[in-house]
Amino acid sequence: EAGRRITWAGAAVNLALVVLKLAGGYYGRSRALVADAIHSLSDLVTDFVVLVGLHFLGRDEDAGHPYGHGKIETLATIAVGSILLAAAARLGYDAARAAAAGGGLEAPHRYTIAIAALSLAAKETLFRLTVRGGRRAGSEAMIANAWHHRSDAWSSLATLVGVGLASFVPRLRVLDPLAALLVAFFIARIAVDILAGAARKIVDASPPDRFRSEVCDTVERIAGVIECHDIMARYYGQKIRMELHIVVDPQLTVLRAHAIIDEVVAAVKARFEQVHTVLVHVDPGRAGDGAEGGTEGGPG
Repeated sequence: EAGRRITWAGAAVNLALVVLKLAGGYYGRSRALVADAIHSLSDLVTDFVVLVGLHFLGRDEDAGHPYGHGKIETLATIAVGSILLAAAARLGYDAARAAAAGGGLEAPHRYTIAIAALSLAAKETLFRLTVRGGRRAGSEAMIANAWHHRSDAWSSLATLVGVGLASFVPRLRVLDPLAALLVAFFIARIAVDILAGAARKIVDASPPDRFRSEVCDTVERIAGVIECHDIMARYYGQKIRMELHIVVDPQLTVLRAHAIIDEVVAAVKARFEQVHTVLVHVDPGRAGDGAEGGTEGGPG
């Protein structure tokens, strides 16, 4: 709920910035400010994409989606990155053409400086609020959108510098389209990072080796577990689904082995909040290994 409120607030701010920067850039003769307005427009679109992702993030498993809806949010994240990349390509092309033309550029009006400064302050505030809310909600799309706000803050900073110099120093008017080109670079860089992170989760990438090592360490501390091995884990949206094998004394009863499995699952989930499902396979050890191999203790 808090994540939705923050995202709706961000959408309202982005709408106001789009109108302000488009009008200011058009009438104030600033190509950089118009480019910044288009960036804010892409922010507005991604705000609504994130709202769709947050809707599915909160839904439980059902008959049609027995593994939950986590990948729908990852798809929303890919949409955010794709929109960013398309916006960067268009902005970069237009800015490069204007910078190459050179002559005939008009100096932007000085009131465009105030608009760029206001945008910078608003977007940096939105970044901080959104990234904090995304971490609390466990929403990758919301965090991606926060970085979209940050990239807009960077672009507003570049716009502020470019417009300021172009307004006060006539021979530096080319800095206005060059600032727009720099804005496009910032957007593209963030877009590639977002898409790469989401793609790793779509293709069932594994968590880092350190994660598997820490899981094994946690499991082998449980009384009755002789050894932990063959850990397989993959991301499903923000969550991790995993399988692992444990070795226990072959003389244990089914009831005791099942109780150990329950302890393993509980210990792993307690230590690693992002783990959603743990499937445990029991392997019999060699006779004489001891029914209560391992050491006492939970996750730590």
